[in-house]
Amino acid sequence: MKLQTAVKVKPSLNLVLGPYINLIAKDSNSFLQQLEEEAQRNHCITHLVARRPKFFFWQEEYKRDIPAPQSFWDNLMSQLRFELDGIELEIAQAILENIDHKGFFVGDEEQIAKDFGVHKDLVEDVREFIATEIEPVGIASKSYEEFFCIQLREMGMDKPELCQRIVEFIKKGKADGQVKDLLGRLRLRPIDADQSPYTVGSVDIILERDQDDWIILLMDDFVDFSVKEEGDKEQKEKALKWQKVLEIRRTVLRRCAQRIVQRQEGFLLKGEPLKPLKLSQLAEELGISVSLLSRLVSNKYVKTPVGIYPLRFFFKRESKGGYSTEEVLRAIREILQKHPKLSDAEVSLLLKGRGIDISRRTVCKYRKML
Repeated sequence: MKLQTAVKVKPSLNLVLGPYINLIAKDSNSFLQQLEEEAQRNHCITHLVARRPKFFFWQEEYKRDIPAPQSFWDNLMSQLRFELDGIELEIAQAILENIDHKGFFVGDEEQIAKDFGVHKDLVEDVREFIATEIEPVGIASKSYEEFFCIQLREMGMDKPELCQRIVEFIKKGKADGQVKDLLGRLRLRPIDADQSPYTVGSVDIILERDQDDWIILLMDDFVDFSVKEEGDKEQKEKALKWQKVLEIRRTVLRRCAQRIVQRQEGFLLKGEPLKPLKLSQLAEELGISVSLLSRLVSNKYVKTPVGIYPLRFFFKRESKGGYSTEEVLRAIREILQKHPKLSDAEVSLLLKGRGIDISRRTVCKYRKML
């Protein structure tokens, strides 16, 4: 099956694609725009075609930019809310409040642990999660060495001694060819100086229901180009990299869409709460890192029968007991509608009767959200 063949190459994607890996995160419109610019420079890219979908449900407005005003910091918190909840989310916010203008963590983990009444190890676990799984990768790193090591692991090069050589070069200006080559592919600080907020997105996936079946339409499906067999070797290698990126985007985005319609059909058709769906599970199936999958689903939008949503919206961590936050919120809402004067502890007991085992403190947090 074609999908399985494509997945086999995923473990070394960062190593295989190098700097082209950044094209994974582009929305469809931006990706196509950069591909067209590359085609003008690269004569090995031929017959580039960006067709318009011709389906009964296609409407012109699907192509319009979707406003998504979101500051850099709001985007970080938005990602964290999809991945963390409860005390871990609160700790994550405290960590982000203790990073400098470059994106490095400069706070006191022991003090944060004391403020939340938890062990320092939990604070460190949350900080490491932010650094390795949240975009931009490396945010909240403690040092340049850690920041570079995280990036190298993303590239399939888990070599601490190489990190040390890179840091040594930054300090003293002496380096070998390998280090100089790597520096051209590494970010030098977690927060880039020209970091700009996300302002617009575009529809990248369309999900439509046709009787008992789902139609999954990727905008990337309508982009095609050929690579000349003959020509400049360097240009041909670049063209093949672009071809590989397009193949990976199609494969992974289609798998995401398939998983969404399988797992979240109740939400898409009946307005039910979203069910737990973890990025880590899908990343494991695809054989890629969670951070790479997170990068791919960021800043992309899905048109569904019930509206347009960010692709990340459909991925929810499960709470204790295997329920999503939305399912817990709905259960609490139903209880409070019948018994509005119940205490948080009493609501917690009733939830346990439904198989939802959460603490009084968590009930209090969800109650405030409602």
